[in-house]
Amino acid sequence: MALPASTTVRGAQNTGTEALTGGTSLSSMVVRLFAGFTEYLDPTETPFSSSVDEGRTVNQKKIEWGTGFLSPNKVTLGATLNSGAGNVTVTLAAGDGAKVQLTDVLRITSTTGVEHWWVTGIATDTLTVSRAIGGTSALQHTLQAPAQIIEILGPAGQENADSPIAPITKGALEYNLPQLFDYAVQVSNREDATPDYEYEGASRYDAYLARVMKNAAIDFEKSMIMGKRGAETSMVVGSGLPTFMGGLDFFTDRRYDLAGVPISENAFRTMQRDLWRDVGENRPDTFISGGFLREAISSLWNANRYATVTDEKTTLVWDSVKTEYGTIRFLMSRYIMDGYGFYLNLKDIKKHPYKNGVWAEVALATQGPYKKGRFTGDYTSSWRNNAARAAIVNASTLSSDYTNL
Repeated sequence: MALPASTTVRGAQNTGTEALTGGTSLSSMVVRLFAGFTEYLDPTETPFSSSVDEGRTVNQKKIEWGTGFLSPNKVTLGATLNSGAGNVTVTLAAGDGAKVQLTDVLRITSTTGVEHWWVTGIATDTLTVSRAIGGTSALQHTLQAPAQIIEILGPAGQENADSPIAPITKGALEYNLPQLFDYAVQVSNREDATPDYEYEGASRYDAYLARVMKNAAIDFEKSMIMGKRGAETSMVVGSGLPTFMGGLDFFTDRRYDLAGVPISENAFRTMQRDLWRDVGENRPDTFISGGFLREAISSLWNANRYATVTDEKTTLVWDSVKTEYGTIRFLMSRYIMDGYGFYLNLKDIKKHPYKNGVWAEVALATQGPYKKGRFTGDYTSSWRNNAARAAIVNASTLSSDYTNL
């Protein structure tokens, strides 16, 4: 891997703890900055983290961001309601009472039909409603799986009445923590000068550094996907834990657990439909998975493919699929967990360097005939619009479960 052009910073930039006598002097200390170096890698190595834009530099261990939400336009029935006309009480799921305002018109659809209500009272999660308005009938409504949804159609106010207070959904404050990726490279002068079949004629130190940089990029990709946020427990070296960055899996709350069932077109449509219903035009446009799940996804539509096939070339890969709920573009990373796939907007995600923490190589002082340096990056990430992300988990990874594989 060719190293990009470097920026040289001398003297006080060295922060190593090695002794400063008997080896390399401070005056020759060099810092080479490699911000954005992952872009020099083959994109198949780190397709996810390389696709994420770099955000602002941060200088606090706790990076926070706010996410705002529109007020919900639906609630969930919390207890069975028997048929019968007149004013009755309706129990909602815990916390849903705050989403309704007085004079709201509600619509509930059950197996027995459709009924409209008008809200005349609210006590925590219990509503008082006038039933069977608008020519509908007072029906029995039982709890259904996964939930019995009640649509909020909006208020119907009476003349000369006080305006009811509208429910306001407050935004959520999220945060992430930085993680220090730190690697040392050490090569003796003799080793550095000795060619072999792998490093003939090149600096062994620079060759090792290039390899460490590539490994660091892969480590960062894996942390951006699988990282779990963790707080520092001690600032004393050798005692307690450092801070850990949360990644894609940590910041994706909505999950569709297939429990070993093969991924299907219906699973995609259900996921898209739910997000379209809940977040509208902000729904995701990218689905990222590992290799096998990517094969399985392409196989879903291969039986219906109308292809132009030549003697030299055909294709078995779908780069994107357009449905009623938008186009899904497919991305593949070999570090996504088996049976997992994530539906997301890349624009909602940013990677952030800590102040003075962009990827850099620092030559360290030595006390003997060897070269020593460290390659470090201090980074965190932000994940906005968590409601607009989803994960399919535990899909089958058996070829025999997919007809067209």
